[in-house]
This record gives sequence, structure tokens and C-alpha cells, in this order.
Amino acid sequence: MKIQLPEAFEYHDEHGNFAYVRDGILYMSPYMDFEKLMYAITYLLKGEKVCCYCHRPLSSSNCTLDHAFPRGLGGISIPENLKPCCKKCNNEKGDLTLKQYKEISKIGSKQRRAAAIKNARESNFNLIRKKGILIPEKWYKLRRGYSVIGIIASDRPSKSSYTYKKIAQKYEEYKRICRPVVISSNRFVLDGFMVLFMAKNLELDIDIPFITLENVTVVM
Repeated sequence: MKIQLPEAFEYHDEHGNFAYVRDGILYMSPYMDFEKLMYAITYLLKGEKVCCYCHRPLSSSNCTLDHAFPRGLGGISIPENLKPCCKKCNNEKGDLTLKQYKEISKIGSKQRRAAAIKNARESNFNLIRKKGILIPEKWYKLRRGYSVIGIIASDRPSKSSYTYKKIAQKYEEYKRICRPVVISSNRFVLDGFMVLFMAKNLELDIDIPFITLENVTVVM
């Protein structure tokens, strides 16, 4: 898939890593924090002055980014899935999809709204059991055989880490990978490295959802 990009963009972090857009392609350093980079691009594209849900003004203290498809359902940090909003709306939406949140917000009764939220969460739980992730199918492809390039930008990956345990717990529960792996056009892992680490550690021969960002290239 191709993600939304501004026509002009330059970004540098405190560690000297860089990213820039040229001719519709995002070029980035291999050690760049991918999520922070996507946040910066999203704010540039969508602004940070008005909440996308309640349409009230945002301030530096209450501005945040919501994942339209929540992380717990396989949502990733790309402009297509990020929406500037206030903390109140973000907390209210929680682990609901954007469609579910909009429909439930129209319910006036608190009791009926609570019941609708419970039903929506149960529906999502059942779908995860069947599919593993609940993001648009056009975004990803399931792969069993793959060849990627992973660069460890921080500490050595550990089976005792919170992320590893969470991914492994979901796999144990659903027998599915519930988090996609995001890679660049030249096969660098941008997000989801721990999924691959777990799959290799457990010697899993299982389909893994991969999202290839066709207009993102990692440069050395």
C-alpha cells in the first residue's frame, strides 16, 4: 500500500536520524523511530487544532492521536489510521473501531450505550479469533515464506519484554498472529520486529500479516 505523504517534508530527530519526502517517496534512516515519524507526518497532513470527533479546539495539553483501527485489533501507526483528537474522545473510543464509535455515540441512553459497547467488544473478540487482525484486507498480505531486513535500534530483543509476552500471549490464545509486520519497499522492518522474533523463537510455520509501504524507502 502507499501511505499519505506531504509534498514537502524534512525531519531530523535528536540522534541525527533523518527523513524526507522527494517525488512522492519517503526516504528514512534505518534507525529512525517509525511511529514518531508517522505522528509528525500525520500532524502535518491533518493539523492539530481541532478534534476530529467532537470538533472542539485542541491545545498542546489535550491533543493526541487516535488509531481508527485500534492497536489491539492490529491497527498500525500510519496517516490513514491516525486521527488528531482530544484525550477525552480518545479515551471514550478506546478499543472500538471508528465505525463502532460513531454509531454508539449516537445512542442517548447511558445504559444502552454501555450494552452496545459490550456487544461491539464481544464481536471484535470473535472476529479476532477467526482473522487475527481487523484492519482493511487491502492493506496487508499473509505470508508464510518471507525475506526481510531487521535492524535492532535499541536493546537486544528479549523473550521477557512486555511486547514479546503480549504477542506470545495472543498467539497462545488465538493461534494466530494478531499484529502485522510493517516493511518498507526495500524490505526493511519498520514495525513488528518482535512478531518475527517470536515466530522464529517458537519455530512457527504460520501465516504472518505483512504490510508493505510501497512509497517508503530506507536508506543507509
